[in-house]
Amino acid sequence: MADMLHFSHRVPVVAAERILRVRATVEARKKTGLAVSWGAMMVKTMALVSQRLPEMRRAYLPYPWPRVYEAPYSVASVILDREYEGEHATLMAPVLYPERLSLINLDAKLNRLKTAPFHQIGSYRRLIRNTKFPLPIRRLLWSMGLFGSGLFRARNFGTYAVNSIAGFRARMLTMTTPITSCLYYNPVTRDGEMAIQFAFDHRVFDGYLAGRVGSEIERVLNNEIVAELKSLGETDRAAA
Repeated sequence: MADMLHFSHRVPVVAAERILRVRATVEARKKTGLAVSWGAMMVKTMALVSQRLPEMRRAYLPYPWPRVYEAPYSVASVILDREYEGEHATLMAPVLYPERLSLINLDAKLNRLKTAPFHQIGSYRRLIRNTKFPLPIRRLLWSMGLFGSGLFRARNFGTYAVNSIAGFRARMLTMTTPITSCLYYNPVTRDGEMAIQFAFDHRVFDGYLAGRVGSEIERVLNNEIVAELKSLGETDRAAA
């Protein structure tokens, strides 16, 4: 965490909030009879939004010269809290091509990241291994990963991050991130509304694009995600 914050404080992060109307998504999720998590839906939603808005796949690379790199595909950086050696640890795990996975498969993948032994997850093994190095070596490894290659950065750190503390009925007020954007989502209210906070690197895109991202998130949740949930419900009923 100390290494991540070291590189995060150099990023001019701006945060925005939007209230999403997701009643249709809530109802479709209930009708499936399947326990598809909001985490899986938000990860896939962001990936689909990134297909429509390629700016979401961009990253600012300051070294060896300032430039903007656009990744050819999306990689979700999923932020998880797990217990490691008796302590709670914040971990991040990249998920490649999330838009290509069904919600069921994506949900299963996220559940594995939450429950599988640490030695079975490659990204966890790398984090644990790199943390054992002395500080100068760790900072060098992080610098190489974040700034050495745009594609390497995307594959290991993600083109966007998804996080949530909705289970505690809380929301984030300030944010920091070493990558271009991070989405926090909150619990859905009884009125079918969900508040999201979206933090982004202002060097890569501005508030106008952040507003479009919020609109596209709502549109995807109420269209593509609803359609897939209905399809899952019909498949489950047919199988039954």
